[in-house]
Amino acid sequence: MAIAPVARARRPPDVARWSTLEGGPRRRGAARAFRTLVGIRAAYWAGIAFVFMAYPYRLPAGTPHYAVFEWRTDLLFNVFARWDTVWFLRIAGDGYRTAKEAAFLPLYPLLVHVFGYVTRSPLVAGVLLSLAAGGAAAVVLDKIARPLIGERGARDVVLYLALFPLSFVFTAVYSEGLFLALSAAAFLAALRDRPWLAGIAGALAVATRLIGIALLPALAVLIWNRRRSLVTFAPLLLLPAALGLVAGYFQWRLGDAGVLFSAQHHFFGRELATLGPLGGIWDAASSGVSGAVDALRTGDPAGTLNAFYFLLLLAALALTWIAWRSLGPALGIYSLTYLTVVVSVPGKNLPLVSLPRFLLADFPLLLALATVTLDRPRERQILMVSFAAIGALAAFGFARNAWIA
Repeated sequence: MAIAPVARARRPPDVARWSTLEGGPRRRGAARAFRTLVGIRAAYWAGIAFVFMAYPYRLPAGTPHYAVFEWRTDLLFNVFARWDTVWFLRIAGDGYRTAKEAAFLPLYPLLVHVFGYVTRSPLVAGVLLSLAAGGAAAVVLDKIARPLIGERGARDVVLYLALFPLSFVFTAVYSEGLFLALSAAAFLAALRDRPWLAGIAGALAVATRLIGIALLPALAVLIWNRRRSLVTFAPLLLLPAALGLVAGYFQWRLGDAGVLFSAQHHFFGRELATLGPLGGIWDAASSGVSGAVDALRTGDPAGTLNAFYFLLLLAALALTWIAWRSLGPALGIYSLTYLTVVVSVPGKNLPLVSLPRFLLADFPLLLALATVTLDRPRERQILMVSFAAIGALAAFGFARNAWIA
């Protein structure tokens, strides 16, 4: 498959390609990207709410329910108020009180707290913030993709993002939307030769999720390609500085700066593998193979998940290679670094726990996927329909308090 824009992207990216596009088409593309993401996710959200209204379902005992304004808005905004939502709303309302809460970094709950004064409900503020951030992420990805794979490819990137099976988190109190918008914005700023803006956006991404530190190598490559001066790396010091500020805040609030790194281990079963990413990949591979055997023999759900997640990791690595070769080293480096962090801290019984949700924020994979299917309409259609159907099932299951990712 030969794609001319992709072949050009193997050279060091030209700043002008991201900064001097025509104003009109660029603005129209941004508006379309925002409407596409927000429209599709709002449709899923409203659809699940309608199902719950037409066919009431008694949730398991202990499932939280948050009062909003009246019964209809209660129903709507509680549709995806599950799992990590509880932690984010607790932090937004009362601040950090326990070490376990340190697994959720402060920028997103801080914004929920602030916007909660406007909406008069932290839940409403969190959902609307996630949806707006998801729309902003779609705009930024459209701007990154358009010079690389053209307008049609950029539209596909936005559609893949909007239909991704775990994209229901864009209408939940989850930090994925904000993190994706900030990390992609840091990348776009570096592409446009704005290192200080890249550093600020990257620091905010780190303050949203610890894995934001994976931006450092890719941003360094982009900045070096443009300036080739060590002085220009100064803005990137903002990323570790943000990490230090968060650690200092936890020291002040909880009396332990190290909880920033230990919370995932002590409370969520994640532990740094002995050999880092190699150990994590070994755990994932062995659990995936044994899980496939167990699933075939006994139908073990945990085994099925381990096998599926390992196959998903292999697909992500393949797309990372495609992003590196076809779209430029910086995108490949970010995706590889991001996946390295994920596999280096495996879960105890499910090494790749939450991998599908983590992949949602690994935006080079979406660009690589759009590149692969750009001239393959049948595969593209199958993938879009599959994403949409699986996404509907995943959203319904999550709304019914099933753990999805």
